[in-house]
Amino acid sequence: MKKILIAISLLLLPFALFAAGSKETQETEPITITWWHSNSGILQEATEELISSFNTTVGKEKGIKVEAIYQGKANDVLVKLKAVTADTDTSQYPDIVQLDASGALDIVSSNIVTYTQDLAEKYNDDLSFLQENTKESLMYKDKLIGMPFNASTILYYYNKTAFDEQNITPPSTIDELIQIAPLLVLLDAKGNTTRYAFSNIPTTYELTALLGSQNGVSYITDMENGHQGTPTKTVFKENGTFKNLLTKWKKLYATGGLENASSGITASFVAGKTASFLASTSNLTTIIQSVGNRFELGVAPCFRINENDKGGVNVGGGALYAVTKDNSKQEAAVWEFLKYATSKEAQLKWHIKTGYLPVNKETYEMNEYKSFITQNPLFEVPAKQLFASNPKIVGVWIPSGYQIYYSFMSNIKKMLTDNISVDATVNAMQKEIDGYLKDYNV
Repeated sequence: MKKILIAISLLLLPFALFAAGSKETQETEPITITWWHSNSGILQEATEELISSFNTTVGKEKGIKVEAIYQGKANDVLVKLKAVTADTDTSQYPDIVQLDASGALDIVSSNIVTYTQDLAEKYNDDLSFLQENTKESLMYKDKLIGMPFNASTILYYYNKTAFDEQNITPPSTIDELIQIAPLLVLLDAKGNTTRYAFSNIPTTYELTALLGSQNGVSYITDMENGHQGTPTKTVFKENGTFKNLLTKWKKLYATGGLENASSGITASFVAGKTASFLASTSNLTTIIQSVGNRFELGVAPCFRINENDKGGVNVGGGALYAVTKDNSKQEAAVWEFLKYATSKEAQLKWHIKTGYLPVNKETYEMNEYKSFITQNPLFEVPAKQLFASNPKIVGVWIPSGYQIYYSFMSNIKKMLTDNISVDATVNAMQKEIDGYLKDYNV
């Protein structure tokens, strides 16, 4: 009997080993997390490099694999996220989404994502490494909702060669821009403008900074631009900031140096058809490459509306959000990647590749960063502007965000081309936006 039992055991041993091997294979199979994003061109390349770096280091060590999926423009990512999360089948959800400010209102009014601050507390991690302005830009009712990742500010780009020819420096206020504008304008033999001094029509992006830096810190709406709750009304009329801007904007237009353009501005600048414009710091790498040897490129902090405006600029760009899933292993893997993507080393590589500002304040202390800045001094300008700005100047989180974005643009353009008064324009914008807010809050 004993010999029979031994024989049976020997026969079963290979099956036991096979079963154990299968279990071990299952346990070592990497956890795959998906990242939906809107990065293209240089940003796509930087995204792929970041993921490759993670997958071959921390990911390999901890059994995590990240896959990035391009979903179109920033708003497309939000639309697709809302569509897929309408279903209760969480297996179809992405694990991470990269969104800009247009998605913030949807995030705070739903359970689509798990707040970054909650994840940090759950996994007993410290967020003190985050640069203060980038962190404040994603606070809702004093709680961090997403992980700052691709941070930017608004920057003044100018044709330094053209400025040097006239012996002028970049303006620190709009009054200075008004003074130098005529010097930068070029006309052909028929009197047609072949180069403008400045091209822009302000939208919510520019206005957040140009209005926000007035009176210390100012906002477009109540609830601190939506960071303390859903906005209920505009405040730009009562605090006088919008009227201040429009009054001087009209003076700038009267010089003949302001091109009332909303598209193709970067291309015009590169071609020498405009001498300066406002754009995100995230464009810096691309603009440097585009300008090449055509002329010397200069960048400066965004100009102020009033001499005594001290607030600075807000942080734009986007953030990474952890999509809510009932899967603790998946969540832990997501958190590992979020920490890696915002590490000082990863943020240095991201900054150099894209022009976005590092969200990790320790990056700015790295010898590699200092060496890069020494060799590429233009990149230091937005960094200094960031640290000099009041963290309480934050982007606007508002219903009908894209409608309002284009509404500011169309009304300001109409004010100039149809010679509508400043007060009438302010009143029209207040009525329109307050109407959107009232409809949303009903």
